[in-house]
Amino acid sequence: MSQSEGQSHTVVRCSRFWPIFLLFLLILSVAANVLLLAGFAGMRTLISSLGGSAGVRSVIVHHGGQDMVAIIPITGIIDGATVTEVVNDIRAVDNNTLIRAVVVRVDSPGGAVTDADEIYHNLMKLRTSGHPVVVSMGAMAASGGYYVSMAGERIFAEPTTVTGSIGVMLPGFQLTGLMKKLGVRPEFLTSSAATWKEAGSPFSTFTPAVKSYLQNLLNIDDARFESIVMQGRGKALKVPITTIANGKLWTAQEALSFGMVDRIGYIGAACHQAAKLAGIYNPTIVRLEHPIDVLSAIGVKTPVGRPVVEISPSTIYSLACPKFEYLAAP
Repeated sequence: MSQSEGQSHTVVRCSRFWPIFLLFLLILSVAANVLLLAGFAGMRTLISSLGGSAGVRSVIVHHGGQDMVAIIPITGIIDGATVTEVVNDIRAVDNNTLIRAVVVRVDSPGGAVTDADEIYHNLMKLRTSGHPVVVSMGAMAASGGYYVSMAGERIFAEPTTVTGSIGVMLPGFQLTGLMKKLGVRPEFLTSSAATWKEAGSPFSTFTPAVKSYLQNLLNIDDARFESIVMQGRGKALKVPITTIANGKLWTAQEALSFGMVDRIGYIGAACHQAAKLAGIYNPTIVRLEHPIDVLSAIGVKTPVGRPVVEISPSTIYSLACPKFEYLAAP
């Protein structure tokens, strides 16, 4: 065989080798991604199983005696998911005879009227079951965050807490002017008797009659908020309710002077107060948590993923049909 023929055979072998090698790497990469995703899924299953049937797990904050004080967190915007988490936390407390008292850690600007009221209702049921409830406010416990705090027998605010924002609002958009510029005219068909069916829709006109109708609904929810504050604070409130129920945010020092909170102190002081109310000393303090969704936390969606923005029907509905909210909007 000549030198040129040997070189040609070498080139042919190389040309066959590289496609096979690249194919092998591709198969190996796909297999590795599949195993990685399977591992993440397994971790998620394991974490969920550790959380128990309600998906709640106890993380020890302070080792003490057998009796416990449990911390229930309420953070961020209050919505349906918050209600579910709090209800599961309360169920976990009821199912554990060693938990003698509860500290509700509130760090929230509020949220939907109904969701805040449902959380308040369930926390009050927890109190009637014999568990002292103490509230510890974080950076913000405003509007719906203050509403749910009214379930506390004692309320602690940190030195930098802002609270209050007592009131209700109906956020939304008025789009009729924009649609007119675009040459778009909305059409609503309702049953003959349902003349108020579209009131408040961003695609309809806010006439004086519509505004008056919606204002009355807002005032009803506002009156309930004020009554809950009066029940929760009772004689501790040092000023007329009209002084504080005007939508304003108050500093911790102002809230203390008004009687909106009982003390300025950190969560440790709140836990000590809860233990004292329960008649226990040196308790073990646990924080109730829900398992982390590992796949969501790291953003894994597909082996080769890219950010995907989805506009769901529920998102469109929430924009078109805004909710009444106990929400701070400074």
